[in-house]
Amino acid sequence: MNFSKLIYISLLLSLFSSFSNAITQTSIRYPQPGEVFTKHHSYPIELLKLALSYHSVPLTVEPSQYFMTQGRAIKQLSQSKGIDVMWTMTSKERESEVKPIRIPIYKGLIGWRLFLTTPEQLATRKQSQDLRALKKATLIQGHDWPDTNILRYNNFKVQTGPSYEGLFQVLSLNRAELFPRSIIEIWDELETHQHRNITLEPHTLLSYPTATYFFVAQENTALASLIEEGLQKALLDGKFDALFQQYYADLILKANLKQRLHYRLINPLLPEATPLDQKALWFHLDKD
Repeated sequence: MNFSKLIYISLLLSLFSSFSNAITQTSIRYPQPGEVFTKHHSYPIELLKLALSYHSVPLTVEPSQYFMTQGRAIKQLSQSKGIDVMWTMTSKERESEVKPIRIPIYKGLIGWRLFLTTPEQLATRKQSQDLRALKKATLIQGHDWPDTNILRYNNFKVQTGPSYEGLFQVLSLNRAELFPRSIIEIWDELETHQHRNITLEPHTLLSYPTATYFFVAQENTALASLIEEGLQKALLDGKFDALFQQYYADLILKANLKQRLHYRLINPLLPEATPLDQKALWFHLDKD
């Protein structure tokens, strides 16, 4: 264990105090992810269960009755309707609407992006491309994703669509050239859409600083404190990292990150309170 991590753990220990806010409910509801997203959401659900397991009163987690898009879930959560917690990529706007628990559950990997493309597009591209060439390509993203504005701020050409599944259709028909996806999402998506005309671009990596957090309603300070305390304890006893490695160690290795051209982008949506200085919370390449 390095010196910076020892300092971080010492700080956490000094901050711990008994949790005094009463949680009156025994079931914590999260947005139903829908059939397409079920596998991808296994990790945050397990991490949420882990965080809650440190509480003296047994708490369960369960999905909402109906599927919710991200935008709908944020609105429902901000009004304390139907759900108690959600996880999503942070932005200044989102943190003004709902309350973040500022521990990045994916260690920042949500901002490490590989490209989905098609065999036809791959055949027309050079083995490796500089950033100027990439910015001439047409990228596809969700219309309400923070990533869309981040990419546009960095002068990428981005076309958007309202339907998650529709984005893969647009790409497979070569109506867009590249579809940036995080390295924690892309492998499941390749498998799910293997019947489509889609493949992995093997040479390029984009990254920008960002985080996926658990969010609760602004006024639900009791649940926010409970989740944060549980995550901090899981970081201290190693269970957080063990769960992260269980889900993502093989996918990180599979991404072959060190052999890719790595372009780092600016994230203008990143809130000032993002804990970038707490190195133990983030994924880092050994060579970085």
